[in-house]
Amino acid sequence: MTARLPLFPLGTVLVPGEVLPLHLFEPRYLDLLRDVLGDDEQQPVPGARFGVLGIRKGHEVGANRLGALFDVGCAAEVLEVDRNDDGSCDVVAVGRERFRLDRLDGDAGTAYLTGEVAWLDEPATPVDPLLVEEVRSEFVEYCDRLGMGRDGATTSPALEDPTLLSYVITASMLLHLAERQSLLAASDAAARLRTARSLLRRERVLWSVVPSVPAVDLARRPSDRG
Repeated sequence: MTARLPLFPLGTVLVPGEVLPLHLFEPRYLDLLRDVLGDDEQQPVPGARFGVLGIRKGHEVGANRLGALFDVGCAAEVLEVDRNDDGSCDVVAVGRERFRLDRLDGDAGTAYLTGEVAWLDEPATPVDPLLVEEVRSEFVEYCDRLGMGRDGATTSPALEDPTLLSYVITASMLLHLAERQSLLAASDAAARLRTARSLLRRERVLWSVVPSVPAVDLARRPSDRG
């Protein structure tokens, strides 16, 4: 099934279930927000959403630069909107369905990008329980190394679900943009977990070479794009 979706290019990759805070100040993205929210600009209705696509190269993307964008993105549902006195907005959104960008709509008549997208299903195929447990164990070790597992989230029974685990890992690991994108675009949870296992093992090898891992700031900060 295809749809027409407002697009928000970002220098990061959004995955299903991940919270996305944004600080919007550019007129084109304020227009996008207004169009997404419709008549009620203070109380977002369920399903008010736009598409987030990672920027493959550069910092800005024009209507004729399809190649500058990754072709798989994630819809972001608007949950909260706070309007500031200077006209800017602070928005909290959350990742929902994945999609593939088929084409940019150059005739949309909007200052922001609009695209024709095809929604990507998450196949409900069985995943080897041994793979799930192995990746979860590697992920717990990774989080412990970086001080990320202190709130007990990595031991949640919910992470026994292969799809949820695969997306939590994608959202949590400190990865290059292309690696994070490859996880988002994986065909199913099993493929995503196999890739995640390779990445987690690579990190373990790096730890053995560099025994002292520097502290990292993992706080989520609102993006200044927009």
